[in-house]
Amino acid sequence: MYSFEMMTHAMHKITQTYAFATTETIGTSCLGKPIYALCIGYGATAIGYNAAHHANEWLTTPLLMQFVEAYCRFCEENTDYLQRFTLYAIPMVNPDGVEAVQNGTRPPHWKANARGVDLNSNYPASWETARQNKHAQGYTQAGAIGYVGERPLCEPESSAMVAYTQLRDFALTLSLHTQGEEIYWRYRHFDPPRAQELAANMQNASTYLCVDVPDEASHGGYRDWFIEAFNRPGFTIECGLGVNPLPYEDFDAIYEKVKGILWAGVDVKD
Repeated sequence: MYSFEMMTHAMHKITQTYAFATTETIGTSCLGKPIYALCIGYGATAIGYNAAHHANEWLTTPLLMQFVEAYCRFCEENTDYLQRFTLYAIPMVNPDGVEAVQNGTRPPHWKANARGVDLNSNYPASWETARQNKHAQGYTQAGAIGYVGERPLCEPESSAMVAYTQLRDFALTLSLHTQGEEIYWRYRHFDPPRAQELAANMQNASTYLCVDVPDEASHGGYRDWFIEAFNRPGFTIECGLGVNPLPYEDFDAIYEKVKGILWAGVDVKD
């Protein structure tokens, strides 16, 4: 398994290897773990990638970390990207949940944070609608999946993500989840500039399909909030196929399919 400690070790190695790579702490989890961001470059156009909002989707963390390492190697030879963009990668939004699933203190289907809140249903975008939908599905209290919390941003992890997104003023965000091999890019009536074009580029760079999220599964997510708040392109990528948590043995095959999407995301025109 790819643990929090493995991630922090890999982040340290990257910052020691590449002078243009630094780390920031964007906040802390319920149990006091730091939530880290890797910052690559110093360009004016900020791009935000994140992974592991959901505990049992921890495979998205090494997927993002492998891409960051590849991007750093690329930037060594293509320094214009360092001048044009800053990539902010947040590889583990939910470190408490990931650790609990990996060490067996929570069951494998656990998606929530340490307080039993689904972080990707805790953002302000139509949160009341999300609450009504989840309550209708039976998710009325803290637990493994589906609980939206007492109010929007009541959790330190989601609150930190919003504050950091506002601070860095991302031009685009991309959130890695599992599973389904799908690209979600649209939210309600919003039509951010270049969003459809970029979604098509991501689809063409992979075998994944652009689809609309069913209403009962929409609202309250980070991507939803970002599109609604900024009217800028925001994407959720559902990586791989199977039952969460996807096995680490699937990593190489998943990365081969998703890496084109991640590269397409840093092709934003500044």
